[in-house]
Amino acid sequence: MNDNQRPLLHVLMFPKHGDNPYLRSLSDSLERRGVRVDDFSFKQALKRRYDILHIHWPDLHLHARSSFRALIKHLRLGLLFALLRLRGTRIVWTVHNLKPHERHPPLGERLFPLWFPRACTHAIALTNNGLAAALAMYPALRNKATAVIPHGHYRDAYATALSRRTCRSQLGLEDRFTFLFFGNIRPYKNVPTLIEAFRQLPLSNVQLVIAGQPGHMMRTDELRNLVADDPRIHLSLEFVPDDTVPLYIGAADVVVLPFQSILNSGSVFLALSFNRAVLAPDLGSLPEIQSQVGARWLTLYNGQLASEHLMQAMESACFDESHTADLSAYDWDAIGQRTLELYLTRDISRTARRSPPAAA
Repeated sequence: MNDNQRPLLHVLMFPKHGDNPYLRSLSDSLERRGVRVDDFSFKQALKRRYDILHIHWPDLHLHARSSFRALIKHLRLGLLFALLRLRGTRIVWTVHNLKPHERHPPLGERLFPLWFPRACTHAIALTNNGLAAALAMYPALRNKATAVIPHGHYRDAYATALSRRTCRSQLGLEDRFTFLFFGNIRPYKNVPTLIEAFRQLPLSNVQLVIAGQPGHMMRTDELRNLVADDPRIHLSLEFVPDDTVPLYIGAADVVVLPFQSILNSGSVFLALSFNRAVLAPDLGSLPEIQSQVGARWLTLYNGQLASEHLMQAMESACFDESHTADLSAYDWDAIGQRTLELYLTRDISRTARRSPPAAA
């Protein structure tokens, strides 16, 4: 959009940019439609009027180490929402998770459902299952304008991966069947269970690569101890920059996501965007995604991950590198258009309050 053009809408996005290309892809798609998207800060929110405040992962704002700090953060964000609503700003929440993955102080966990869903005017879920779960957990959303708008693919976010053999060679790996865990290593992602399941595989011509930075409550030395006597397991416990992502995903035959709990997963779309098969639990939105892309690309298991599930994934994985996962349902042009349409949808709760009561 030309800087001299008047934007169709002026949107403040939290966050607009970050480690996740989802945010950049969404903002770019909106901006191609004449929407101006600014990166959120409290100063920016107070400085000018916005048509839309679009919030992703509110727990990033509200996380605190004590109940007192949690109270302050909730009050600060709540007061900002109140001011923006007086200005006529619509507040859109994309419900990526029903609850934060990391524990918050009890006061913060109690405060969030009391006010945040009520303060929003619009809500986006990434799947039909996600919308139903959000409405059940947060009944206040039933009076809001809602839409199901899927998570987009990552095909335009990274360079194209080379062949599996080339990627493995550049990473110093042997050319053998490769399971990969990729991403930040956090407790809910259940990496120790993956290690244990892999260790029980009675096969020598396989390897497991774990690539990502350990997060809160995950100790590097403990992970290294878990794999110390199994030379088939390779650890790269550090942040993976964007230019190296295609190497790791490209090296994989199957990307394994052993989550304990999950509603949505960008990691699934990252693997599928490189045409790599995924093994993941039968939870949250994943069955709905499987129905779109097919079981050959997304294998789901019940219960806790075990070596039998890894064997099943080996048998069903797509080895032909010329095959492409159909991700047409997750195209960013359509996602940007549907997001814009929701932005332009009226505030149902405000309309209902203004409407006269029906005649008896």
